[in-house]
Amino acid sequence: MRWIAGFLIAGSLIFSATVYAADKIISPLPDDMDLPRLIADYQPRVSFGDLLNAIPDTGFSVGATASAAPIATPSPTLRIAPTATPAATPTPEEQIAPRTTKKRAVTVSLVGDSMIDTLGPIGGGLASRLNNAYPNATFTIINHGVGAENIDSGLRRLTNGYSYLGLGRNSVISEKPDIIVIESFGYNPYPLPDLNDALTTHWLRMAAMVDTIRRELPETKIVIAATIAPNWDVFGDGAPGLSFSPEGKKTKVEEIKKYIESAIAFAKSQGLPLADAYHPTLDASGNGKLPYINGGDHIHYSDSGRAFFSQTVANTIISKRLLE
Repeated sequence: MRWIAGFLIAGSLIFSATVYAADKIISPLPDDMDLPRLIADYQPRVSFGDLLNAIPDTGFSVGATASAAPIATPSPTLRIAPTATPAATPTPEEQIAPRTTKKRAVTVSLVGDSMIDTLGPIGGGLASRLNNAYPNATFTIINHGVGAENIDSGLRRLTNGYSYLGLGRNSVISEKPDIIVIESFGYNPYPLPDLNDALTTHWLRMAAMVDTIRRELPETKIVIAATIAPNWDVFGDGAPGLSFSPEGKKTKVEEIKKYIESAIAFAKSQGLPLADAYHPTLDASGNGKLPYINGGDHIHYSDSGRAFFSQTVANTIISKRLLE
């Protein structure tokens, strides 16, 4: 029974960390984004760094053909101090006339690294956000995020059961979700010395994930999700076991950004629905906006960041009519 499994997972994730945060006005994604250049920059030429520790979430709110195929560690407790206080994010999709889903019971699976894991077991309120638009349906959100693992692990999780935080988990495919959201895995890049080779491998693994879902679950809809942008001034400050010089922070952030941008270009090149929380969380200089970033480890979500990412995913599902 899913609610029992969710309860157990929630129990296992309740560490002594306390998360405080708030919100700030979000700048829109510019309409003049140069898509052909973006795809050209990140399309692979053909060809695994550092895996960041996961900070478990304690904010439990309700809530074209690609190619190739191949082929956890919980972190210590964290106390998080409040940062700036942003204003509430507008959510126009929530205010439209109620819609109707094809099915009365809908399952959405989220697959990614710690940027999915730290949404919490029910996806940062994704179910309630979707239910606002589709009051006829009930929503089950399954979080298949695993901290400190890259996209190879995500590919394996599609077809293989696994263990995380001491609990056995089903494969993603075996649960037959109606929608699978694949996050960029940008915060856990490959340790390959050549960034172009690493980005190519990442692109091909994402292609393999899409191909696997289409082959095994042809009726399941796929969403590619780009998570919030990192900040090079504070990246990793307060995270257990991480210590970057100012130059190291900038280098790591630029690497993560390239992976996220590559995932965005992949989604657009394949005509896949894209939930883009990345571009709206960049400031005018291209740095990640602090109100969306966890004030304790300066990597994962603040409450505002978690809410914004979850709402972005919901808005994409609603606006693309993936359930209708």
